[in-house]
Amino acid sequence: MLHAFNVKESQLCTTTNAASGIITSERWYGEGGGCPTRMPPGAVDNPVSIKITLEDPVKYYGLIVQRGLENDVMFGGPIINLQPNGHLFKKPVTLTTEIKIDEGNLKSEDVLVLHGTEARDGKISWQDITQNAIINVAKKEVSIEIERFSVIANLLTVAWIRAKEVVSRLNLLPFNYTMSVMFKEDSSELALVFMSQDIFHEPYYVEHDASALVQLGKDGFRLVPSIDGPTDKRIYNSEDLQVSVHLGEDYELSDNQQSSLDVIVESHVWWNTGRVVKVPVNVINDVTILCGRISVQGQYGHNSESSFCVQGGFAWKEMMMNFKLC
Repeated sequence: MLHAFNVKESQLCTTTNAASGIITSERWYGEGGGCPTRMPPGAVDNPVSIKITLEDPVKYYGLIVQRGLENDVMFGGPIINLQPNGHLFKKPVTLTTEIKIDEGNLKSEDVLVLHGTEARDGKISWQDITQNAIINVAKKEVSIEIERFSVIANLLTVAWIRAKEVVSRLNLLPFNYTMSVMFKEDSSELALVFMSQDIFHEPYYVEHDASALVQLGKDGFRLVPSIDGPTDKRIYNSEDLQVSVHLGEDYELSDNQQSSLDVIVESHVWWNTGRVVKVPVNVINDVTILCGRISVQGQYGHNSESSFCVQGGFAWKEMMMNFKLC
């Protein structure tokens, strides 16, 4: 059972397979009487209704077999589904779960802790967070700090296999993405921000302090209006993308900057804060109109192209502050 969702000494009241209630900055209020829980000050700004469900891992057996991992890993306990999916805390909270292990045969390094981000269509992108977990074989439990709600799975490796390989094989699901173009005028630097399309259309993600768009905005980058062209095929985790940048007459790439960039898709980043690729440029004309075209080609057939253009001086009046994501 899930016996603790805590920060330090706090305890969570649960039913046999689920717990629900409201979290505030000070207390957890459980259904049917209430169970106080201490949250770190500032973990949430406003009360949040949450639900923690223990799912039978049989639901995920098909995925394990489909990816050819049935002889490599086994589930060490139920799948923990944390709702609302994707909710970001201001400060990390601690999740403690039991794992079913045989103390005589298993070592802590045999436990693989995965963090899954679920898209609106139900597909999950997995990230290995084992290095951040505290695994106690004697107590048969795993404690992990999490910054956002999603799906947590504890796997036990029954054969020698790298965690990276397990995650790569589980993430063989294609997805769509959005590329945003930003520019920092005083340092003449472009920034390309890649994130999954689902995350881009979730204001809670893109407006959060950890979002790459927000961080770049704080660093002086401004959003450049762009137009997306036709796109062929979605992308996969670990796919190698060739990103080509072509500029107009008033700007050129810096001397040491290649026009074609190699970008590897890391699903857990694209489904979270977003991947940033910076491209330094030089001004070559007095009348500075920043225009360009960016094309992306993937090793599995993905092709996309977008164009951007804006008058120098950035007279769009703090578009980053006023831009509304649709």
